[in-house]
Amino acid sequence: MTRFFAFVGVLFIWFACSPDRMQAQQTSDRTASFDELVKKMSTEPGDACNGKGGDISRLEYYLFERSDEAVLKSLNETGGSGSPTGPVGSDAKSLAVRALLTLEQASAEINRDWGEEKRFHFEVLEIPPALIVKMTFRNRATFSVFGIPDISENQRSNKSWRAISVADNGRFDPRSGYDSVELFPLQRSASNRTRFLAHFVDAGCGSGVGKSYYAYEWDPEDSGRLTEVIKLEGGASHENPVDGRHPAKKDLSSFFPPVGKLQTTGATIRLPFCSFTQIDTWDNPSLCFVDTYDISRDRARFVKRVTNRPDLVPIAKAIEYAQARDYPSLLAYCSSPKVAQKILRNVPPFVFAGTGLKVSPIRAGDERVEIGEEDEVLQFEVKKQAGRWVVARFQIQ
Repeated sequence: MTRFFAFVGVLFIWFACSPDRMQAQQTSDRTASFDELVKKMSTEPGDACNGKGGDISRLEYYLFERSDEAVLKSLNETGGSGSPTGPVGSDAKSLAVRALLTLEQASAEINRDWGEEKRFHFEVLEIPPALIVKMTFRNRATFSVFGIPDISENQRSNKSWRAISVADNGRFDPRSGYDSVELFPLQRSASNRTRFLAHFVDAGCGSGVGKSYYAYEWDPEDSGRLTEVIKLEGGASHENPVDGRHPAKKDLSSFFPPVGKLQTTGATIRLPFCSFTQIDTWDNPSLCFVDTYDISRDRARFVKRVTNRPDLVPIAKAIEYAQARDYPSLLAYCSSPKVAQKILRNVPPFVFAGTGLKVSPIRAGDERVEIGEEDEVLQFEVKKQAGRWVVARFQIQ
């Protein structure tokens, strides 16, 4: 009898997980309405990081698709006006808001057991001739872009709104943790094309925070897609910024202030971020940067990068490229081929500074940097050469 019940249990599991049944379930999910998807997910925790829920990334993806379809239906069926060469009418934004409010109200009712911030919410940003819609649900954040492409003379009579394809909008890959996105209009290109910036922050359920910037441009006469003109992905620091000032502290093993502030207005924009490296002292990126871009022309141009610790960048890069056996790149951060070859041959495959990071001045413009504990200490000397910091000496103690 025990074997019989075991057989029945195995048969049930096989039936529930059979390819045909799984395919049927995926088809059902893909064609489900917004309300049906929200109801399916309402049995899950509102917070995806509480450890008791399943992976419903696929359902969230379909939910945002249904939201796009609702916006397009409202814009096209009720006469939302727009012109590929002129501003988007305020009535178009109103129609998009009206459609999204219906979805927001449905989520408020169905997901009433969740925290209010975990339910479906939206914002509509009007950047003529496009509409950009930010959407959030549970721990996810994404955006969609709507416009009226004017691809050819033959299609100019077709004034229908469409969803414009986006490369990085935060919805394609399964994610765990907390996502947020901010949208900023940017100065238009020299050819008067629509531009905007999406700023994502992704926090894991445990630790670590990612920071990403994606700047887009849209030409209604293009093939109906956005052009990504800036892509910058890094991390975020938990430290407090100290504008242009280093802490008055010799042992910098626990304090690396980030630099720069986000600036999105005008012809020059600034994007601050940090990067995880082998010189980090805890689960937080030590090296932080701010990149400046000139967007006054048709092509966005990188201008410069400023870092919080220019003296430590060559060490982090030297370790990175030595571990990757990339000698030409390693050499660029060293004062001579001899130093680069010594680092290449001797740097261990795993380096993490942790509490074993010590920075000491040697003489004016020179520093000694030690990484590691008592059993193995990597010792670097850095100096300024031709206006930039390089590794001038290396040894293992």
